[in-house]
Order: sequence, then structure tokens, then C-alpha cells
Amino acid sequence: MNLKTFLLATCLLLGQFQLTYAQDSTRYQMKANTNEIEANFLSSYYQQEGNNAAVTGGIGTEELSDFANVLIVNIPLDSVNAVSLYGGADYYTSASTDNIDNNVSSSSSYDLRGFATVSYSRKNLFRNETYGVHIGFSAEYDYNSISAGGSYTKEWNHGNSELNVQGQAFFDRWILIYPIELRPDVEAPTAQRQSFNGQINFFQVLTKKLQAGISGEFVYMTGLLSTPFHRVYFANDQGLDIERLPDSRLKIPVGVRLNYFPFDRLVLRSYYRYYQDDFGIAANTFELETPIKISTFFTVSPFYRYHTQTASDYFAPYQQHLPSEEFYTSDYDLSALDSHKMGLGIRYSPLYGVLRSKPMRKNETGILMLKTLEARFGYYSRSTGLTAYFGSINLGFSFK
Repeated sequence: MNLKTFLLATCLLLGQFQLTYAQDSTRYQMKANTNEIEANFLSSYYQQEGNNAAVTGGIGTEELSDFANVLIVNIPLDSVNAVSLYGGADYYTSASTDNIDNNVSSSSSYDLRGFATVSYSRKNLFRNETYGVHIGFSAEYDYNSISAGGSYTKEWNHGNSELNVQGQAFFDRWILIYPIELRPDVEAPTAQRQSFNGQINFFQVLTKKLQAGISGEFVYMTGLLSTPFHRVYFANDQGLDIERLPDSRLKIPVGVRLNYFPFDRLVLRSYYRYYQDDFGIAANTFELETPIKISTFFTVSPFYRYHTQTASDYFAPYQQHLPSEEFYTSDYDLSALDSHKMGLGIRYSPLYGVLRSKPMRKNETGILMLKTLEARFGYYSRSTGLTAYFGSINLGFSFK
């Protein structure tokens, strides 16, 4: 099929979608907001070990632990308007960043990050559309960020087809901290970074047992894309420098998702993503999760993820770079690698909730309910030698 034929077929297909929507729009109306406030509290712990720390030029400990807590609240204002709050904090300790100053147990060995996002959405029930905007911030010791974005969602074909478009921008600023032995002789070109993301998602119910989704995204970053306290050691003991990377980067991931329901108590959720950027990295990611209903309110979900990527054009291991190169990094996140993530999720969600309160007075109807209890545990390993364990608990509440 040549390009002209492909474009013609695409236009005819889009025209058919529009005709289908025009025929169905009088019969289908998207769901209005309920009067139920929903909240989720998520707590997670992550711990990793390895020996390729970028802070020390690609060698040395990568030991790190992170404890995070997140609260998400969705508040319907009426049948079409809603506000949601997303915020939390995570505390981490890192043996590798402790080597910025070559001083064990210095202040650089730990940090606390706080973040919050406020979102507003409005539904047009007659056009089956939802519009949303959000603004947020994130702050830690040497880094802060503000963000803003918007979204648009369209449903048609009795809700079996959905198009979602999102866009957001991040404006970040570093407090520049350099390795102690390079102060004050080195300097990063800027302390700012901007990121602009755009994403389009299309979801379609194909049959009673099969659902599909495709997504495309672009991410454009500009400014300081290197980390100022990452060291790079040159070959033949020719000294060292901080990590140097280009001042712009374009990322393009494309994904396909398929959910299949072979039996009433089993779901097969599969996902594939292809990724490419102008740093020279190409990656493939495969995911499979199989939720199994043990009973009407108890579900277990084994999951597995495989990821493989090529190395960045700017990566080389410890003492492999030359001072004559314009850009260089020894961060193994940009190396060629394969990784595996596997684990198990458990969900307990009885019909009338795990716990529920009673109205304090007879004429009151407000009920606070713990609706769901979820836990996930997993293990991660990659070919560079890094390994990690993680676990999380999610409590789902509602107030009606």
C-alpha cells in the first residue's frame, strides 16, 4: 500500500468513526459524576544494590532505599465538575550520592522530596467529552520543579471507543552541586531544564472478550540534561570531569495494549512499547499481568516485565572516555542492558467494603468506607548487576 492509498483509507476510516458517533450520539451518554468522594493512600518501599554508581564514574556502590507515601483524592463538585488532589513525599538514603563529598554519612546521603498536583475536570455530557487542566510542583534539596498541563477525552460508539489527548510542561531548576575535588573548577552550562510532553491514546472494545489500546508520545527536553555531580573518569588516568550531555533530547515511545478475558475469572493484560531517542537509545518493553479471581472479592495478579535497550552514543564505562569527546557519561541507566521485573499483586475488595462507618445520627447518610485493600511485591534485576526489591500497599476509600 502506497502513502496516498494509506491516507485515503485512514480518512475513510475516520469518516466512518464520525458517522458512527453521529448515529449513536442520541442514544449514548457518558456517565455523570456521582456524589461519592474517592481517595487512595499508597505507601511503598524500594531497595536496590549494585556496583555501577554514576556518582563515582560507573563503579562503586549503588545502594539506595526509598520510602514513599502518596494521597490521591477525587472530589466531585456536581454531575460534571470535579477536583482532584495528588500529593505526597518520599524519603531516600543513597550510599552513592554520599560520595559527592567523599564523606560517609554526609548530608548528601539522604533527601526528602515533596510533591503535589491539583487538577480540575469538566464533562460535557451531551458531547461525551471531558476537559481537564492541572498544575503541580515538586521540591527537594537540590532540585525543584513546577508543571502544568491539560487533557481532552472523547467517548463514542456506546462508550466502546475512547480517544484521550494529553499535554504537559515541566520547568525545573537545579541547585548545582559538583564533586568535591572539582570545585570550583567546573561549571554546568545552565541550572534550568524544560520538558514538554504530548501523548495520544486510543482505546477500543473489539469483542466482549478483547480490548485494545494504542498510544503515541513525544517528549522534548532542553537545558541541563546531565547530572552535575556525576563523575566521568578518562582513559589512561587523564583526569576526570562532570557528566556532559547535549542540551536537548527527543524521546518517542509507541505502545500497544491488549486485554483478553478467556474466562470469567481470568484476565490477560499484555503491553508492548517501542522507544527511541536522539541519544542513540532504542528499547523494547514487554509486560504481562494475569489477574485471577479467586472469589468475587479476592484477586491475585502475577506480573512480569522484560526490557532491553541499546546504549546511548555518549555512554562508556569507567576510564573508557577520552577528554577530546564533546559529550560523555558513565551512567549505566544509559548503557546497553536487559532487565526483568516480576512479582505478585493481591486485591481484596468485598461488595460492602473492608470496613465502613455508620451515620452518627439517624437522618444522616454519610458513610466512610474502606473499599479496597491492595498489596504488590516484586523483584527487579538487570544485566548490569543491579538488583532491587519493592513492595507497596494501597488503601482505597470512599465517602458517600
